[in-house]
Amino acid sequence: MFTGIITDIGEVFKIETKKGDKKFFISTNLKVKSLKIGSSICCSGVCLTIIQRGRKKNFFFFVIAASKETLSTSSLKNWKVGTFVNLESSLKVGDAISGHLVFGHVDGTVKVLSIKKENGSLQFNFDLPLAFTKYIVPKGSISIEGVSLTINVVNKNNFYVNIIEHTKKTTIFNKIKVGNFLNVEIDMLARYVHNKLK
Repeated sequence: MFTGIITDIGEVFKIETKKGDKKFFISTNLKVKSLKIGSSICCSGVCLTIIQRGRKKNFFFFVIAASKETLSTSSLKNWKVGTFVNLESSLKVGDAISGHLVFGHVDGTVKVLSIKKENGSLQFNFDLPLAFTKYIVPKGSISIEGVSLTINVVNKNNFYVNIIEHTKKTTIFNKIKVGNFLNVEIDMLARYVHNKLK
């Protein structure tokens, strides 16, 4: 379980493919001792298991494996060498929950329709897939690329979020371009409330 507060930006420096599954080698500034084999790590919103860790000359790295299912439902299928990745280690008992509860169970992707500067912030406009409309509400929470965000405006076919200066500097949002597809996880509370009402 995670909070949607990014603690590092990693970079994919090697990819191995075998029978449709992929292994991603990701550099990180996180302490290698905290990257325990078998533990979970959130990579741009996707909860993955660390299967290997190590050290190169200038950096630490870890390795995660993504199945065909994960690749088909997330933006990982588009990752290549040089792709930057939002990273967050899993919660420990007693950790502050500064964002909202994020599980790393990606529901799919949304497309960036536009990016507009607003003072020091960036306003992102995303398409709104029909399957998500029942969960997306103004002032509600959403995880995009693993970042806990507040939904500002919701229209029939799109929705908006604002990325403040701090978030822009500490995540990959300053590298995202119009047309990119980003991982999205619906707020679990919204999911359960909708299911109960139904």
